[in-house]
Amino acid sequence: MADTIAVQVLERTTGKFVSEVFPSGSKPFLAAAGTILRGIVRTGTTVLSDLGRTMGDGETGEKGVRERLSGWLERYDFDGDAKRRVFEEGTAAVGPGTTIAVDLGDISKEFGGGGMEGMAMGYDGSRGVTAMGHDLVSAAAVPCGRGRAVPIAVRLHKGRRRAWTKVCGLCDAIMERTGGRGVLTVDRGGDSEAFVGFLLARRHRAVVRVKDMGRDVFGTGRHVDRELLSLPVLATVRLRSAKAEFTASVRWRPGWFGPLRLPVLAVASSFEGHTVFLYALPGGPLPAAPDGLRALALAAARNYFERWSIEVLFQDIKQFYGIERARVRTFRRLRNLLALCVLAHVYMSRFLPAARDYKTVLK
Repeated sequence: MADTIAVQVLERTTGKFVSEVFPSGSKPFLAAAGTILRGIVRTGTTVLSDLGRTMGDGETGEKGVRERLSGWLERYDFDGDAKRRVFEEGTAAVGPGTTIAVDLGDISKEFGGGGMEGMAMGYDGSRGVTAMGHDLVSAAAVPCGRGRAVPIAVRLHKGRRRAWTKVCGLCDAIMERTGGRGVLTVDRGGDSEAFVGFLLARRHRAVVRVKDMGRDVFGTGRHVDRELLSLPVLATVRLRSAKAEFTASVRWRPGWFGPLRLPVLAVASSFEGHTVFLYALPGGPLPAAPDGLRALALAAARNYFERWSIEVLFQDIKQFYGIERARVRTFRRLRNLLALCVLAHVYMSRFLPAARDYKTVLK
């Protein structure tokens, strides 16, 4: 009986959710989107053979269900409206100073990706292996430092071009939509002259982790890490996330970046035996007063610590729904499956808990 009630609630709430996400969808489109979404939510997988095994109706059979799912994923475009819904909800969670974690990663195939459209060989940093895959540009908001990361964008791009130009476009869209309220926070790999120069030219407020320590940003000829660690600790700050809390020792010094010598604040944040080096970009001129530099440095340390929530968020999406194990052959099918994975996460973490029937599900 309890299972029956839960299934009815799932049917009702996913139906409402799907109709909100795809407002102009036809009845066959909505039925297909709802069926796949419910299957992903109930089974926790995007592997079509697993979905077919659990969704068989006794007459069609596992193979028939799998072929039907493949047909829907090739025929329809679930990605476009899903992007819109996630972007609108994610940017609405951005307030003044909110960490906006931005990442350029990948979707890699465990079995090599042979025969899959558009995949290219590259390094998969999360698993430390070379594998076939596609670029994945993503962003998430981390409200108040302790909240659950809210996805803003998850965009799959064919092949492996490490296209930071795609990240530039996403950053512009986010900052325009939010009125520049948040702080774009980027991991190592985003510290190139081209990308940091783009952020400075656009006057986007941002924090970028330093990968290339060899730049002479202070005019002393010394590497970034050596110069900063030679300074005394200038302040301490409490770093908080949903799962951890540390006290960091912070050092900082104003510097200049790139051939145009654009102003940045270089920051070293040390905690638990680790030190991260950051460029803090204020979105305009550096503060002239020492208190202003202090506030910018401490905020940068907090923003970067909070950005790890995006790693947890997309690791959960990848692993819980098995998106890298899905053996679909075309890029369109994979992009549609990824869009439905992200929608499943939004449904489970934000839509369902706000629904009137949520207490019934818990019971």
